[in-house]
Amino acid sequence: MRFLTLMSTILLLALTVPLAEAREAKRATPHKATSSLSRASHGKVVNRNNVRPHRDLKRPQQSGVHPAQPTTNTRVVARARQLIGVPYRHGGTSVANGFDCSGLLVYLFRTEAGMKLPRTTGEMIESGSKRVGRTELKPGDAVFFNRNGRGNVSHVGLYIGNNQFIHAPSTGGRIRQDSLDDRYWERSFTTARRFNG
Repeated sequence: MRFLTLMSTILLLALTVPLAEAREAKRATPHKATSSLSRASHGKVVNRNNVRPHRDLKRPQQSGVHPAQPTTNTRVVARARQLIGVPYRHGGTSVANGFDCSGLLVYLFRTEAGMKLPRTTGEMIESGSKRVGRTELKPGDAVFFNRNGRGNVSHVGLYIGNNQFIHAPSTGGRIRQDSLDDRYWERSFTTARRFNG
């Protein structure tokens, strides 16, 4: 009897083990959707978490953020630097003909700031523009001089910062840059005006 039980158990095991292995092999076969992938995609890792933005969508503009624009005084100073070397000409107000001292400032503020300045140094001082002390000077201010500390104001230049100014000095000269710390210009400095700002 024991022999029959033992034989039936062995027979039962012999039949069930191959069935279990067959079931495992069947489970391991690829899903139809996976098996239908092209051969080119096999071996590549597909990350389904990648999100691609829609190509037609545009990035929203940031409100209140604009590229910095140079101020009018910055443009006036930059243009004055470009004119260094242009000849002095009495009564001149253009690059082609040259400039006298006030003609240079009239040209600079007209072309770079859209402002109409009075034509002479005296009229510029009397124009009602803001008076500025020497310690308050900013680039773009007009600086006025007399002759060696004597007489009426007869000369004007454009302050460009760091105690430097650009001006059309005199007959036979050219537009140049000078320092307010120079002994002559320090003695001759009389006042300053701010036309813009």
